[in-house]
Amino acid sequence: MANQQEQVYLEAGEWIDRLADGELDALNRHRFVRWLEKSELHRATLEKMIATWEEPTLQAAFVAAKKAPQPSRKRTLVTWGSAVAASLLAIAIIWPDYRGETVAPSPQLITAAHEALSDGSEVQLQPSSELAVLFSDDTRYLNLKKGQGYFDVAKDRSRPFVVKVGLTSVTAVGTAFNIDRQEQRVDVVVHEGIVEVRGNADSAPLLLKAGEQLTIENGVAGPVEKVDLTQRVDWRTGWIEVEDESLNYLFERLNRYAEKPILPVDSAVGNRRVVGRFKLEETAQTLAMLGSLYNLDIADTRSGYEINLQAD
Repeated sequence: MANQQEQVYLEAGEWIDRLADGELDALNRHRFVRWLEKSELHRATLEKMIATWEEPTLQAAFVAAKKAPQPSRKRTLVTWGSAVAASLLAIAIIWPDYRGETVAPSPQLITAAHEALSDGSEVQLQPSSELAVLFSDDTRYLNLKKGQGYFDVAKDRSRPFVVKVGLTSVTAVGTAFNIDRQEQRVDVVVHEGIVEVRGNADSAPLLLKAGEQLTIENGVAGPVEKVDLTQRVDWRTGWIEVEDESLNYLFERLNRYAEKPILPVDSAVGNRRVVGRFKLEETAQTLAMLGSLYNLDIADTRSGYEINLQAD
């Protein structure tokens, strides 16, 4: 039963991600309804996830969707608007029990960078990150919806600790690891113990142990690489070290701390390769350094930092 619940949690999380992006097309709507009709567990899991967000707009959309006619049997089709304010770290905890009634407590919305979870695990999140937490008697399910987090997992062999990151899932029992979620890329670094990583729901699992890292792009895992944790510059120190990455890669991480966005004017700026160590929280100073090193013009405007290549 535990494995079935874990799989349903993962699938429900994928549907929530799709629904949060907007209205489904006809094909995916049909697939979604068929998924809901597979079992009471499927429907109940999705409804309990929705119940974690006491957001009036979402609740109204859910009620309206339940009243809408469906193509087969009277099942609920869920439609979502925007999920959570992007500036907040959202941790919502509910306690499902499919053997009886479920009472969903009010979700906890916090901005703290360091959070102790109810199972004894601890999570550290970068600014602008967003995490959803759903614990049951059988599984500890989390969804890193955006940003970066360091997870120090309390040991509980009876309840796997599953972090969903888009198409990718990372499963642990008692270990410590870091996940960085970008638009089409996920980076996983294991600091202690062993984790299982799946690039997508259909891919074979990969085992990562302490001192190893893995990059997944568009759900496809790259090679497992060694990393010297004693030499690695960790984001929790307030610094970032990059080696042959694009400026877009660096800008995305700086934007998590910046008071206003960094705006490359054209693709030639973002595609330029960069090497170095940079302070994450001092946006203006870091951009000034990048400007002098890589011949960039930095314009500090009301809408953001506009980045151009310097004219020859």
